[in-house]
Amino acid sequence: MRGCVQMETVSNNQSSVEIQLSLFEAIKDLLLINPIFLLGIILIGIFLVVIFKKNSDIPKVKTSILSLAMYYYLCLTLSHIVGIPTFSEYIRLSQLGETFFNPNINLIPFSDGFSLSFILNILLFVPLGFLCPLISKTFERLRNTFLIGFGLSLFIETIQLFTLHRATDIDDLLTNVIGTIIGYFCFKLIAKLRIVKLHSDDDSMEQDYTVCIPIAIIIVALILGFFS
Repeated sequence: MRGCVQMETVSNNQSSVEIQLSLFEAIKDLLLINPIFLLGIILIGIFLVVIFKKNSDIPKVKTSILSLAMYYYLCLTLSHIVGIPTFSEYIRLSQLGETFFNPNINLIPFSDGFSLSFILNILLFVPLGFLCPLISKTFERLRNTFLIGFGLSLFIETIQLFTLHRATDIDDLLTNVIGTIIGYFCFKLIAKLRIVKLHSDDDSMEQDYTVCIPIAIIIVALILGFFS
């Protein structure tokens, strides 16, 4: 009897270890990005050097770290979560004789009610709304942060018309924008609490070259995501 109990205990322990290893592998796969995205780090680095030369007062270390954080976040989002069309996918569709344009559109807001995906789509864009105003003073205005969140989400939903198994959904657009706005107000909160050093008031006296950084990062991530 004792032997049976011991064997059952060992079996349960093995199952627990297997579950932990599977979870670890899933997290590792989620956090890893395609090697082609490493090219983006070089491109963004070159772009930052150009920006820093135009305005030597820009905090180089802070801006560089935040820019790389935003780039990594976008790489994960575009490659593992959102699912933008890729060059390899178009080759596969061509070989299968499938058309590139496969519209699956929902224009009725919240037609399926509220679900877990609703919350996840909100959380997905919170980092965007948080990082943009940290990188550039221009995005300290809610309107500008709203526009970049809306623009990116609209672009993603539009290009998903050219994927085989993705849907263009008004709910995704709305929740992504909500997430962007929540991220912006998280930024406003730390600005009020002065948790991190923000842009100085003197920055408004000069042209804000950093406004180009979030836009450039998005473009690089989208282009490399297509070839990933």
